[in-house]
Amino acid sequence: MVPGKEENEQPKVLAQLEEFGKRYEQQPLIRALVQLIPLGFGSAADTALVTVLNKVREERARAFFDELAKGRIALTQEQIANEDFLHAYFATARAALNTRRQEKIQLFGRLFTHYCQAAGFTNTDTYEEILAVLDDLTLRELQVLILLRDFETNNPILPGQNALQRATQFWASFLYRAEAEIGIPKAEFPGYFGRLNRTGLYQTFVGGFWDYTGDMGYTTPNFERFLRFLGLHDFGDVSKM
Repeated sequence: MVPGKEENEQPKVLAQLEEFGKRYEQQPLIRALVQLIPLGFGSAADTALVTVLNKVREERARAFFDELAKGRIALTQEQIANEDFLHAYFATARAALNTRRQEKIQLFGRLFTHYCQAAGFTNTDTYEEILAVLDDLTLRELQVLILLRDFETNNPILPGQNALQRATQFWASFLYRAEAEIGIPKAEFPGYFGRLNRTGLYQTFVGGFWDYTGDMGYTTPNFERFLRFLGLHDFGDVSKM
């Protein structure tokens, strides 16, 4: 390690914090949250690499805190000092700073905003579960699930009909839109949806008609809860992000 390198990095980190402080000067509690996150990577042998990494982290942090600022969350000093609050905050910030897509970083911001507003979260375990699912999902997987949920909402189950029969009516149209608007080829969907079973937000149909090939499924009640915590309502909400 180059002697004095770590000391030379400190002014850069302080300058980053000062810039964020000015950005959120009208929201002192957001500024307080900024101060808790170390934006600098510290010393490293390759100065050029450190510069790039710090810029990436700064851009991700800005997207996260901008989303928090939009929510106008009303925090108190007591909340910020609460152990459960700090645990949720650091877990969310860590996930956001490790995420490449800005749209997904904004979703982490939305989730934490709802947590601060106590929007249905009964305990820290519930929050951790929702956060883990969001962290595991790709943005395209979330878009596909919301699109499927929209088809289900617009095609209610009729009397004498089951969920598989209802899905059979719109599945071809659903795959067409998923390919055209999200970019997933229809040929990849059997395996693609099979992987979504891991989230608990989607479930593949089993059994059913004699000609059913096992390639269809449905969104679960857990997905409704998940969307509620993110403040999302339909495919347009996330497709416009």
